[in-house]
Formats: sequence, C-alpha cells, structure tokens
Amino acid sequence: MEPSPPVLPYAVSVLVLTGGASRRMGSHKPSLEVGDLPMVVRVLEAARPRPVLVVGRGDDVPGGIPVLVEDPPGGGPVAAIAAGVRHLPGETDVVVVLAADLPFVTSGHLDRLASAAMTGAAGATGGAVTVDPTGRRNWLCSAWPRTALAAALDRLGDPSGRSMRDLAAGLRPAEVADTDGVADDVDTPDDLVQARERVAGEGSPT
Repeated sequence: MEPSPPVLPYAVSVLVLTGGASRRMGSHKPSLEVGDLPMVVRVLEAARPRPVLVVGRGDDVPGGIPVLVEDPPGGGPVAAIAAGVRHLPGETDVVVVLAADLPFVTSGHLDRLASAAMTGAAGATGGAVTVDPTGRRNWLCSAWPRTALAAALDRLGDPSGRSMRDLAAGLRPAEVADTDGVADDVDTPDDLVQARERVAGEGSPT
C-alpha cells in the first residue's frame, strides 16, 4: 500500500478519457473488467478524491461523477481534453490527463506527475509525461499546468482528430519514470489477458 499522499500546494483536477473506437477489443474498452472491476472504475479510484471529469462515454461510471461528451463525439483525445478543460473547477492549477484503460495507475503516480508538471526540470517547458523503461512516452498518463495546456490548445486550433503528439509538439516535458508498470495500458486482447493475470497472480497496486 502506498503511503498517504502529500498535501500538494496547488489544486489538481483529473480528466479521464473514455472515448475511442476500441476496434481491437470488440467492445467498449473502459468497461472491460480487470480484477472484477471495470477499468474505468479502477482509474477513477486512483483519481479520487481529486475533482474528476469523465469525457466520452459514461458506461460503468459510478453515479455522482460528471460525464461530458466531446464535440464532435469521437473526435479523439485532444478534442476530449479541449472540451473537458473548460469545465474543470476554476481554481485548478494542474490538469492530469488519463486514459480509461490504465488499470494499474495509482494515486501516488498522479501526485508525482502533478509535482513534476509544476516544478519541472532543467529545460522542461511543457508539463510532465509518464515514460516506461523502453523510453516510450504515454501522453494519456500526463499532467499539465492549466495555463500551459490552454496555450497548447490555442496553438493547435481545431482539436478534432488531432493526436496527443500534435498537442505536445515543440514542448519539452518533464519525464516521470514508470518502473513498476503502473501506467501499463490495455490496447489489445492479449494486453487484457496479461492484466488479468497480473491482478490474479500479484495483486493490483493501490
């Protein structure tokens, strides 16, 4: 179990993105269960008690959590972020962006992302992104100062159909290492099998 999170000196809100066609999975991916819980529920448990907004489909989202549909529906992750950021609490300093297919993400990792986004590192100019041991950046497990995110969206223009790489182009984010697989995502049926085996064999991070 992770220690109690520190009290951060800035306000953090979380966007959980549930869009995407899930073509390879054959069904709505965030609703697929890992460890007897839909993946979207596992992600939301990591996000709470921070203010959280789901953008996309609301399937299996617990009652009381707001859900917003991006414009246009199915417009992609950047369109979802552009829609969601306008509805976050006004006092939000840091926006954490999460896909809903991260069944092992933890509250502690979100704190590390938020802290790195605000304090940065030498040469960092654009938030913080999770990086796995192979060097792969996961932009759907990232954190942004709200002002930097708004500026990036303004530079990009129409967000529909744009990628996270488009949004982050030209930025130098702080990199937050993921050595424990907390940001492992589930993109394929094989990934789902492995995630379920991981929960069954090792227990899930909390």
